[in-house]
Amino acid sequence: VSLLTIGSCLPSFIANAEESSATEQTFTVVFTIQLDSSKPEELSELEIECHPDWAPGAAARFRELVELGFYKDSPFFRVLPGFIAQFGISADPSFNKQWMYCDTSDAEAVKLCKQPLPDEPRKVPNKKGTLSFASSGKNSRRTQVFINLVDNSGLPNFLDGQGFVPFARIVRGEDIVKKLNDEYKGNVNQGKAAYYGKEYFEKVFPRLSVIRDAKILWE
Repeated sequence: VSLLTIGSCLPSFIANAEESSATEQTFTVVFTIQLDSSKPEELSELEIECHPDWAPGAAARFRELVELGFYKDSPFFRVLPGFIAQFGISADPSFNKQWMYCDTSDAEAVKLCKQPLPDEPRKVPNKKGTLSFASSGKNSRRTQVFINLVDNSGLPNFLDGQGFVPFARIVRGEDIVKKLNDEYKGNVNQGKAAYYGKEYFEKVFPRLSVIRDAKILWE
C-alpha cells in the first residue's frame, strides 16, 4: 500500500541539516486535537515521545515543524481504519509553499524552499502507535507523517519493507486516535490542500479531525 505525498511530482534534493543538528535526547510533543468539527470546545490531547536515536533526521525535522507552528490547525486528512492516520499538510498555504513544494517560476521562492530529508536506516518496526514520515520514493520525506493504527511492520502492509522509518511513538492518547474522523478515507486532493490550505479543508472536507495546537513539552 502506498503512502504518497505530493512530493512525488517534484525533484528530490539531499538535505543534511537535520542530521547534523539532531541530538540523541528524547523529547515529547503534545497535540491538542479537535475530534468533532461541530464541538470546538471539546479538545483532547495526544502525547508523542520522539526518539532521535531511532531516526535523527526525522526527529529533528518533526521538532522544527512543531516549533514553527506548521501543524497548527492541520487536519488528519487521511484516516484509514486498520492501517494509518496521516497528517502534515499545513492550514497555512505559505508554509506548504516553502516546505512541501517550490514555486519554480519565482527564483527567490526557490531559494526559500526547504529540502526533503535524506533516507535513514530503520531501527525499529512500524508497530501500532509508532509514527513515520510518509514518502514518495528515495529521499522524499518532507512534512507528512502517519500514525500506525495497527502493526504494519509485516503482513499485509509491509511498511518495514517499503522503507518507512519510525521516529516516535504515542505514549498517551491511543484512545483518541481511535476516534479520529475516518469518513473521507483517502479522498483529499493533496495538491489542492497544499495550495489552498485551511480554505480547502473547511469547504470540501469540513468534518476532519484537526490538530488545534502542537507544542514541545519542556521538562
